[in-house]
Amino acid sequence: MVTHRYLGVSLGALILLWGLSGMVMLFVRYPEVSPRERLAALPPIDWSRCCDFGEVLQGPVRINAASIEDLAGAPVLRLETADGERLVIDLSSGRPLQDVSAATARLVAARHERFSRESRATAVERDQWTVTGYFNDRRPFWRVRLADGQGTEVYVSRRSGEVVQRTTTASRLLNWLGAIPHWLYPAILRQHTALWAQVVIWTSLIGVFLTVTGLYLGLVAWRPFRHGGPSPYRGLLNWHHLTGLATGVLTLTWVASGLVSMNPWGFLESPPDRAEARLLGEPITFAEVQSALSDLAQTNPIAAHVELARLQGRLYLLNGDQRLDALARPAPLTEAQLAKVGRSLGNVASQGLIHAEDAYYFSHHEAASLPAWRVVTESGVRYYLDPTSGRLLTTFDPAAKAYRWLHLALHRFDFVPGLRAGPAWAAAMVILLAGVSFGVATGVWLAWRRMVHDLRGLRGSKRR
Repeated sequence: MVTHRYLGVSLGALILLWGLSGMVMLFVRYPEVSPRERLAALPPIDWSRCCDFGEVLQGPVRINAASIEDLAGAPVLRLETADGERLVIDLSSGRPLQDVSAATARLVAARHERFSRESRATAVERDQWTVTGYFNDRRPFWRVRLADGQGTEVYVSRRSGEVVQRTTTASRLLNWLGAIPHWLYPAILRQHTALWAQVVIWTSLIGVFLTVTGLYLGLVAWRPFRHGGPSPYRGLLNWHHLTGLATGVLTLTWVASGLVSMNPWGFLESPPDRAEARLLGEPITFAEVQSALSDLAQTNPIAAHVELARLQGRLYLLNGDQRLDALARPAPLTEAQLAKVGRSLGNVASQGLIHAEDAYYFSHHEAASLPAWRVVTESGVRYYLDPTSGRLLTTFDPAAKAYRWLHLALHRFDFVPGLRAGPAWAAAMVILLAGVSFGVATGVWLAWRRMVHDLRGLRGSKRR
């Protein structure tokens, strides 16, 4: 009882903060620029300035992936070598891109936002909105502030010239009420990844203990068959007791599933899977990339971004939804070819094109790409492929399936088909979160009031 009471002041307040910030997160996402959003803002490639490959790469260099797009009016080739090195080549001059200038960053940001007025660029290595490891390969940045009246700030990588993040005054403020407290994301903590992970894991564990002890005490004091009422308490303590009984399991579900999201001690770690390597095959050569781009430039297609990728060791081009072969000729994948690709993933129990979402592959904040080619192996692993390119979209092995049910299903309540997102789902979640928050808030207030009373009594006894 005493342990529950005093934990209720500290950890109870944190759980209350999780509940209230969770309501904000139903409607406000953490700022990000998705690949789709970034590509949609790119201007068309000027093929007349392509393609001077220079002498950046010589010899039989192996390439994992490549793409061509516009950067401040010039076509650039983005490369990832088989050794993991990332390079950007200006195809109008053949020179490597070393460090994007502030002027170029301002132009890139203006084109991304379709905003032509005044802006200013500030050099940034890491801040609140670029704190995670996701941005490490793209550091440092130019943070471009636009004079658009909304406080828009666009982050442009100085290494690649890509737009990697975007915030506004409203999104920054609302995330300080939502995702940042919910995920314990202040940059001063989040930049130390190992420390941040341990803080979240242990506060969640203690939160589970606090909730379990509260449920136990509530059940012990519950009197459902006595004429004096279901609770022996009166006033606010009565409200805390009954609300805690009604929402305690839900509170425990959310705190425990939040703990699972951290995969503590690797208990849901997926074993190595070479599925994507089997799909892609051997890396392509830089000579193949040069030849394919030269052929493509001669056709002068309307394109803002063309990806040069591989499928089972063969090069193909992807211009939006159009798949081309290495000679820039249309080469759509047939179902027979997709089935062959699927068989490379293992012993197949079933595979085929799906046009509707299923229990694992579905929309939430972002729409799931449909149709998709679903491959289910005899071991139960599920693979979802893009039928246009053959690219692996996502995988669900036993560990990923467990994560889907133990974290996502219990934390977001997205296991009911037709109620995984949207206004009805948000309304239901607000009601549930409000109930949990009320129960926790009454407990925090009662614990605080009792702690103050105890401290006053302790000071009084010392004076005597």
